[in-house]
Amino acid sequence: MSERSNIQEALSNQSKYCYPDTDVLINTQGIRDQATLNIVERRISALMLLDLQTKKTPKAFTLFQVDYLLKIHQYVFGYIYEFAGKIRTENIVKGNTPFCRPEYIANYLRMTIDKMKEDIKKIKTKEELIEFLAYFYSELNIIHPFREGNGRVTREYLRQVVEFISLNNKLAYELDFSSIDTKDKENLINGSIVSAATGELDYLKLFFASTLKEKVVNQSFKR
Repeated sequence: MSERSNIQEALSNQSKYCYPDTDVLINTQGIRDQATLNIVERRISALMLLDLQTKKTPKAFTLFQVDYLLKIHQYVFGYIYEFAGKIRTENIVKGNTPFCRPEYIANYLRMTIDKMKEDIKKIKTKEELIEFLAYFYSELNIIHPFREGNGRVTREYLRQVVEFISLNNKLAYELDFSSIDTKDKENLINGSIVSAATGELDYLKLFFASTLKEKVVNQSFKR
């Protein structure tokens, strides 16, 4: 099926994930007002993402599995959406960008995460880590495995990947999204759009250069 057909299909059909004749996602709270749902969803997801930051980073055999990415989505959005933790089963498009067709998502996710695990071994500098993050954010964005919450889950997953790298590499960095400013948001949005359309990563590199911080190591002091 052509790219144009994918877009037309995604735009013409009523989403199975939404209440009839609306664009409001079916949710566990029965909220049918989009503005209210946005507020509730943001609050719940923010709390769950914050909680994830307190948990221990998993080992490689867990972290670099498709199921683990699905579990993050389930954890963050399970209180609000029944589709949390499940790969989407319909085509979606944003603007003129069609995302991966559902039947290919699982395979592309597996290949992408396998490549990520291998490419980590090549990272020696901060610049290479930024390139790594921009590339894989772009890849996971165009796969867009979930009906909603892809960006938040991808950023959390990459935060954990950076933590893994920090624990198993001489590079001591962490991803900090707590102080994202207007320019960072613009770079992330533009980077997502441009990388999906052209593969160009400059905006995403700027975003990750801003959010990648030197890891603060707790030091113990003798009395």
